[in-house]
Amino acid sequence: MGKVLGLIGCGIWGRNILRDLIQLGQNVAVIDPSEANRQEALGLGAQATWAEKPADFTPSGWIISTPAITHFEVIQQVLPDGVPIFIEKPLTCDRSQAEALLDTGREDIFVMHNWRYHPGILMLADLVKSKELGDLKFYKSNRCNWTSPRSDVDSVWTLIPHDITIARAMLGYFPKPKAAVVEKYEGVERGMTALMGDDIPCVLEVSNRYADKRREVRLHFSEGVAVLKDEKVDYLEIYRGNDRSKPEELILEKREFSKVSPLLSELSAFIKFLEGGDQPISDLEEGVRVIQIIDELKKLANT
Repeated sequence: MGKVLGLIGCGIWGRNILRDLIQLGQNVAVIDPSEANRQEALGLGAQATWAEKPADFTPSGWIISTPAITHFEVIQQVLPDGVPIFIEKPLTCDRSQAEALLDTGREDIFVMHNWRYHPGILMLADLVKSKELGDLKFYKSNRCNWTSPRSDVDSVWTLIPHDITIARAMLGYFPKPKAAVVEKYEGVERGMTALMGDDIPCVLEVSNRYADKRREVRLHFSEGVAVLKDEKVDYLEIYRGNDRSKPEELILEKREFSKVSPLLSELSAFIKFLEGGDQPISDLEEGVRVIQIIDELKKLANT
């Protein structure tokens, strides 16, 4: 069959992954128990499909896009193949499972945090490093919408990993969990507001109870504010002014960036790694730390 990437899971997001892999010129074999999903995969250009992993098939790398609750089990199944693994976030939905993966000693397991590749997020991180707007004083993000197509785990597990990793990209480290509150319905967490960080406060809000979809990231600096309104815009809103500036003194700049698909960028990074290049941004250790932080925030919220 030649050099082939293995994609496990071809549901809503898996199809996007397959589409972009085909666009990147990759040969892809798909594993999915759903006959409908396998037919969809063939229509998108998959080279082969199976309901289960064939014993004699070892790809150049695995990409896992199955329901979050199955991630640990699927990783265990493909670990013996000894090839790099790129798995959708969250790494697992259980702290002990995530930490157990560290014991494997594998350094070729990576987590797909596509917001780390978003050109707007990269531009925000550059603003922090350059100090163009002074020192970073405050971070806030909103990731809110109505309900979720995922029913295997609660909304906190599927939404807040993005914002934890974005905060890390801005600060250069993971902020310390300080406090959290959750919104529960019949025992299921549908939202969380988390406070993190010591010197630079970080407020992260995620919810499945907003009628309008929100994906805002805002940074407050000593000499201005920078805002990424959502994932669809191709510019940052930059307001120049300090905490004492009058409204009429504010200067607004819309700084444009190239609207490159973050998913395409992270898949390209994985392919380049398979070809001998640098590793993707989020390694196993970082993926585990994200799970530990979510676990800590959930415990804070329920204490």
